[in-house]
Amino acid sequence: MIAVVSVIANHLAGWPVGGFVGVDVFFVISGFLITGLLVREHERTGRISFVDFYRRRIKRLMPAALLVLAVTVIGSVYLLPQPRAIAAAIDAAFAALFTVNWRLAVVGTDYFEAGQPPSPLQHYWSLSVEEQFYVVWPIVMVLMLWIAGRLRGDRLGRRRVLLAAASLIAVASFAWALLETATNPSFAYFSTLARAWELGIGAVLAIIVQTTRLRIPPAIAPWAGLAGTAGIIASCFLVLPEPGFPAPAGLLPVLSTALVIWAGVEGGERYERVNALLTNRVSHFLGDISYSLYLWHFPVIILGAALLPQESPMFLALALVATLLLSWASYAWVEDPARRSSWLTSDWRWRPRVVVGWAVGAAVVLGAGALVTTEITRPAEAVQPERVAPVDCFGANYLANGCSPEDVTGEITPAVDVMAEDTGGAYACWRVQGGPLQSCTYGSESEDALRVALVGDSHAAMLMPGLLPELEDRDWRMDTYLGYGCQWRDGGEASDCAPLMPEIDERLTSGDYDLIITSAARWATSDGAAEGFASAWADAIEAGSRVVAVADVPTVSEETLACLQRVGGDPFDCSTPVAEASQPADPLVAAAALEPRAGLVEVADRYCTDAGCPGVIGGVVVYRDGVSHTTGTYMRSFGPELVDRIRAAAGL
Repeated sequence: MIAVVSVIANHLAGWPVGGFVGVDVFFVISGFLITGLLVREHERTGRISFVDFYRRRIKRLMPAALLVLAVTVIGSVYLLPQPRAIAAAIDAAFAALFTVNWRLAVVGTDYFEAGQPPSPLQHYWSLSVEEQFYVVWPIVMVLMLWIAGRLRGDRLGRRRVLLAAASLIAVASFAWALLETATNPSFAYFSTLARAWELGIGAVLAIIVQTTRLRIPPAIAPWAGLAGTAGIIASCFLVLPEPGFPAPAGLLPVLSTALVIWAGVEGGERYERVNALLTNRVSHFLGDISYSLYLWHFPVIILGAALLPQESPMFLALALVATLLLSWASYAWVEDPARRSSWLTSDWRWRPRVVVGWAVGAAVVLGAGALVTTEITRPAEAVQPERVAPVDCFGANYLANGCSPEDVTGEITPAVDVMAEDTGGAYACWRVQGGPLQSCTYGSESEDALRVALVGDSHAAMLMPGLLPELEDRDWRMDTYLGYGCQWRDGGEASDCAPLMPEIDERLTSGDYDLIITSAARWATSDGAAEGFASAWADAIEAGSRVVAVADVPTVSEETLACLQRVGGDPFDCSTPVAEASQPADPLVAAAALEPRAGLVEVADRYCTDAGCPGVIGGVVVYRDGVSHTTGTYMRSFGPELVDRIRAAAGL
């Protein structure tokens, strides 16, 4: 009960901050229950039936899971922008095959997916991990029992081998989780290999309970269970979504869950009285429908946010009610009947009414699939700038020329459905994470052209759509040094781009450039960043180059992006408060104060007014994602003025 409630509360309200550890609790419970079931079967019959095991798993998990997948995909088509609906359909396919965790692991480490809203099916990753465990673990157990039988045929020998194997797998997985968490935490979070130890802890405990008399003394057990419950609750507040998770930070919820299970093996009236939080009727009810609660809650939250502001009390209330009603109905009419039915058992027969029922169900699913395909593949109408506003009031020009709302008519551009793809060619010459240095040359081929370099991370790269159209007319020839983590500063040894920085610094301090332009994401820096920027710039300035830093754009809020995508909403009403958009403080501004020989271009006045920082300015969507990357369309509208500001800051 605590597990599912903590997960839902975390996803719905962002509190408790570590509520996501409820998934780790699920893993331990699953490892314990499934292993216990298999051990008891082997102890009773001397064998493990793969057919019976997988049949039970399919009946228990598949009907409700497939129902939620189908409803979510159809809902996504009508409530989410086209790219997100397509992504949800792809996620559904992976989820149906129990592999969506690997897709999310890859997408989660893709820099260009950073800041995109979550998939309504993202929570299926944990089900995929469990299903992969269910597929592999019975085979491993049978193999270990067979080996034990060959080496030592008695029951005690088999038990010891099985316990040793489960313990070894858990330890090996934990060691791998430590390594993967340290080197690639985004991938580790979704990785089955980095999560197997949590299921393994449950498996080890099940083997101990089923094959030994090792128990927590009855006098201590109730209090041990209470301590374990306290550990789980503490995890919800102490474990943070930061590096260190799932290992070693996951140890607290995992071991606490194991303690609760072990303490409750014998049960008893005293245990139930002391642990009333877990044994009352409400907890039992929520426990019964916990699987359906988990399945439904995230689609309800994500799809509901397309209709109402997620922070509103109305949204919270409706999301809770909808989740409870859908979960109860799903449990009562789908999950439990399927589990109790004769479907997939030896008594099951293809009776006429069953055939008709399956035919109708298949027709509904296929019809929904055809509808989804039609809706998703329908081409979006392109919006031309002249349909939105006159050039003088288009995009950044709206603020530059003091335009009014009456000057902007028609549809916004880019369309919300395609705003995430509107990079404007910013990353055509881009160094990917872990990749080699990429450098390209653009602009004038004149021998007298101003020699310019553009260096930095993705927030420097997003200046490209504004700069490129100006290069020929300004007689600039520009080399680019843009890539993942490639902020131009000293002291960034932890950066993914650190191995390449000596080569970049050598080129920038060679004296070959008249002007070096740089920018960086304000949130992707660390302590001492301002000093590091100033130090790097000083070397280039002393080599004879002018250095101009373009201050980072204001930060867009998640609510602003959600507002833009909300069904029936007015995108012109979507805005981030100035105080929120100004955080965190931009280290580039501080660096310019430390190194006064460098120029600084402030840009906030083309993104914000005193009233706020709009999501749409001059009919143009400003940001394309949740990490404050601007759309190529908006940056192009700002380009001429941006270059003028750079020239002024450089003294050209």
